[in-house]
Amino acid sequence: MKLKNVFKIMTLGISIGLIFGLVRAIQLISSHKYFHYRLYRLILFNLAENINRGIIYGLIIVISFVLLITTIFFIWRKVFSPFFEVKVIKKNNAAPLIRGFSFGLIFVYFLLQILKFALSPDHDTKFLLGQSLLVFCLFLLFLRLEKIDYQLVKSKILSFVESGGIKITAGVIFSIFALINILAFGQKLFKSPSNPNVLLIVADTLRADHLGCYGYNLPTSPYIDKFAADALIFEKAMSNAPWTKPSMGTIFTSMYPHEHQAFYWEDNLNNACLTLAETFRNNNYLTFAVQTNAIITKNYNFNQGFQHYDEIIREKGDKVTAKFNSWLMKNKDKPFFAYLHYMDVHLPYNAPEEFKQIFEPEVIDSLLKDIDKAYEVRMLNELGLSKQDKQHFINMYDAEIRYFDYNFGMIIDNLKKLGILDKTIIILTSDHGEEFWEHNGSEHGHCQYNEVLHVPLIIKYSSKLPVKRIKSYVQLLDLFPTILSLSRQKNNFYLKGRNLILNVKTNSPSNEEIFFEGIGFGAEKKGVLKNGWKLIENTGVKNENALDLFDTLTKYIYPEYKKGFELYNINQDFSEKHNLINEYPQIAKRLKIYLQLFKESPSYYPKRIRGDLKKKLDDLKSLGYIK
Repeated sequence: MKLKNVFKIMTLGISIGLIFGLVRAIQLISSHKYFHYRLYRLILFNLAENINRGIIYGLIIVISFVLLITTIFFIWRKVFSPFFEVKVIKKNNAAPLIRGFSFGLIFVYFLLQILKFALSPDHDTKFLLGQSLLVFCLFLLFLRLEKIDYQLVKSKILSFVESGGIKITAGVIFSIFALINILAFGQKLFKSPSNPNVLLIVADTLRADHLGCYGYNLPTSPYIDKFAADALIFEKAMSNAPWTKPSMGTIFTSMYPHEHQAFYWEDNLNNACLTLAETFRNNNYLTFAVQTNAIITKNYNFNQGFQHYDEIIREKGDKVTAKFNSWLMKNKDKPFFAYLHYMDVHLPYNAPEEFKQIFEPEVIDSLLKDIDKAYEVRMLNELGLSKQDKQHFINMYDAEIRYFDYNFGMIIDNLKKLGILDKTIIILTSDHGEEFWEHNGSEHGHCQYNEVLHVPLIIKYSSKLPVKRIKSYVQLLDLFPTILSLSRQKNNFYLKGRNLILNVKTNSPSNEEIFFEGIGFGAEKKGVLKNGWKLIENTGVKNENALDLFDTLTKYIYPEYKKGFELYNINQDFSEKHNLINEYPQIAKRLKIYLQLFKESPSYYPKRIRGDLKKKLDDLKSLGYIK
């Protein structure tokens, strides 16, 4: 192949790659509503990144094509051509071949789609019909190929090239490419923020009341306790959902689960929702994440706004710590927003032996020994677990907390060693807690009681935040605006949460309503908390999208609650042992009004965004929720 032709093919590849990159960028920008949120830097960065990626892919494809064709022709000439006679099919004789190939293509496609449609539990009739119509149109087009005047097409192309049109087109393409990259580079080079770093650490399934700084009497958290001793501690922070997906969606967006739509186990986080990472990326921060939970991966759209979203599913805490510390060594001089999600405290409880021995020096013989699946624990509970069995389980949970605490200490020590601890805002929290049979259940995702909703929330930022314990109720919905305020970012967005630091500085208690929703297993339960009174509604309604894969066995695996309302004065009864629904009807009536208004808020029944069902079932299996 002549060098001139190689350059032409490469030019074609670059042009097509640029166009595809531009189209991809426009799709992403429009679906994420970046213009609506006025995230202009993020628009620019996405244009540059997608166009550059498109050009690189275009070049790789055409270079691979050239090499492949050259190799094939070389092998043909040297090896096969002496033994074969190749006849060139004339244009007029090609029509039957084209028709036959097209018919074969559509026939095979229909067979595959019908087979996929029959086997899939998530039938998509509209998609099947739409794809079939597209292939049918292509089939009709192929049938008319022999009627194309190739000489006329060739003359038009030559006329366009000779008139200089291709040079103008190439100049426009190059100008667009150069301008976008120069602007993006200029933003990164000259608009670097001087605001503090932000590190958000989430310990999945960590109950607040199993930490020393929250009053636990066992040594689960020496490093966290030391960190909390001169930090801001929210004693009564509440998650807005009892399991990971809706809770993390709320942390990332400051929206309730029914609004950000990551509500049921199949759901994706809605593209149109503004995320915390996107705001930092727009402000020229490096955005980095290492997370280990299979239910909040890129597949579910939780990577929005992150330049680097490393998924190491079910890996131990030391891997998370090592990846972050390694990244930090290279990027310590640049402002960053980092999110670390540790899964160690989540089932299965399998801390290294040295941590287990702290809480169980002599191994307890238990039915729950080596059990690592949530449904197995619940089924064994129905059969009957002894006090010894349950204590072993709690011991192993505490050992995992101590292991996470060790990793937390390593993170803090490294920040100190690198000299950036004082200019880093550190937020430690959890997505939800864990039940240990307080209400005859275990694990999480099935109820709205405090053992599952009460989470730690500790914030430290050098000497710029008071050392204080906040006793009023707050919610994870408030984290987004609070982090923006602490890091001196402009907050011109409509966020449901409020800035917690304002109440800290004015020393005024919070009287806001806190809502809970998003049951992962069984019938939906909703709740509202205001002025120390908590109302739980057991709706009795099982949505078809909730996780319920065990049919008649479900009642033995996930505890059910009687349909109706429960009322608790959690200022006096934080463990929710005394249902006061009949004693205080007026209080219950007022809270029911709040709950009804919440349920009738916009987007309560959104159009849900789901992906590959099989992949999502595999994710649930990896977490031990299903067989």
